[in-house]
Amino acid sequence: MKLSNIILEDFTKFKAEANELENELKDAYNRDDIDVTIGQYHDRDRGYGKVSFRTRDELAPSEWNNIKNFIEAKGYEITSQSNYADDDGDRYFYPTIKFEYDI
Repeated sequence: MKLSNIILEDFTKFKAEANELENELKDAYNRDDIDVTIGQYHDRDRGYGKVSFRTRDELAPSEWNNIKNFIEAKGYEITSQSNYADDDGDRYFYPTIKFEYDI
């Protein structure tokens, strides 16, 4: 699917769901560096989301797998993941899990 074919709806539509998932992850894994965004593709019954960890280190492999399992148990389909953190001098890269789901 081309990016030009995707038109995103209002980001605040799923703010409550994003906050709920974010708080559940923070509580379950005792982390304060988690940021969750959730949205919906325009004119589709399909949603998307991203979980980012604002840390300068990769997460431990066991914690990473547990978090992925937690997200999948919530009914989300993981579409991409990167347990990678780096500072290239111009920007930061954080560990990120992207997912989609049926609305």
